[in-house]
Amino acid sequence: MDDIKFMKIALKIARKAAGFTEPNPLVGAVVVKNHRVVAIGYHRKYGADHAERDALKKAPAGSTTLVVTLEPCIHFGKTPPCVPLVIEKKIKRVVVAMKDPNPLVNGKGIQSLKESGIAVEVGLLADMACKLNRHYIKYITQKIPYVTLKAGVSLDGKLTDKYRKSQWVTSEELRTFSHTLRGEYSAIMTGVKTVMDDNPQLNIREKAWGDKMLYRIILDTHNTLDTRLRVFEDQEQFPLILFSSKETENRTPKVKNHFFVTPDSENRLNLREILEVLYQQEIASVMVEGGGRLFNSFLHEKLYDEIILSQAGTLIGGKESVQLFAEGTSVSIPIELKERDIIQFKTGCIIRGFRCLEHWSNGLME
Repeated sequence: MDDIKFMKIALKIARKAAGFTEPNPLVGAVVVKNHRVVAIGYHRKYGADHAERDALKKAPAGSTTLVVTLEPCIHFGKTPPCVPLVIEKKIKRVVVAMKDPNPLVNGKGIQSLKESGIAVEVGLLADMACKLNRHYIKYITQKIPYVTLKAGVSLDGKLTDKYRKSQWVTSEELRTFSHTLRGEYSAIMTGVKTVMDDNPQLNIREKAWGDKMLYRIILDTHNTLDTRLRVFEDQEQFPLILFSSKETENRTPKVKNHFFVTPDSENRLNLREILEVLYQQEIASVMVEGGGRLFNSFLHEKLYDEIILSQAGTLIGGKESVQLFAEGTSVSIPIELKERDIIQFKTGCIIRGFRCLEHWSNGLME
């Protein structure tokens, strides 16, 4: 029971760095002596000390157990490996929630600890640890970013009214909450029409996120984006990435990271290729805030992992209103969200659903 309590503490403190560690994982660590917590640590941001090192450098001599949410590493990266430090500190027992899917680790850290005479237990609250690091697991194992589709919709699933106006389908209350979710991701993506119509900043304005960097990705097939728009401002904290077609007439780059990719048979940009390019840019997660067409493409090609809906408590209707998934599917093969988290507000609710929970923990729990 003590181990469960300590692991829950480790998972809780790991979440404190959400949005700041990518493409590295979120990790929390607890050091125990005489059945009491004597030190805690977590991976605070990309390039900072790993959780084990952060905790162990504060731990008193004679500490016996290390409880950590992810397998300790054994390779040099931005920081030194953690396994040698665990051995040096004479820790007798290590409790690990999940193995690290990174091929540079993936069981090697656990094996090294065991070979040094340290007792190791793996799999405690692994499902919670895997959910916590779903961005990292997808990025490492599939070599493309984790993709979340986020939209504001009416009670009857409309993205716009019958005049194709989307401002505002949802209330300020719902928009404010959903806006803060951007900070959990490496990047935000939208289509050129949304940017041209609304001229958004596509940034993070909440002070709590501090100087967090957020990439802004715009899909502009024909390279027609006006450089006077607000998304071209403040690129130091919010770098801009553009994607256009290889077959467009205008091949002049508008920003440093302007990529020209293959169009499909309907002259739409190849989303798989875009995600592969983003992986090469070390972008581990993307929140898609596009219009109906972009949502439809991600849903149709099954390139999404999560859906977040800010659902207003109002009906809009209208045959000309833009729907979330206009192409649709059949009753026999619906889009199914395996798990759903729902937060109720006065003016509606936030529904957060996940597509493939079982893939997160495959092979990482033992």
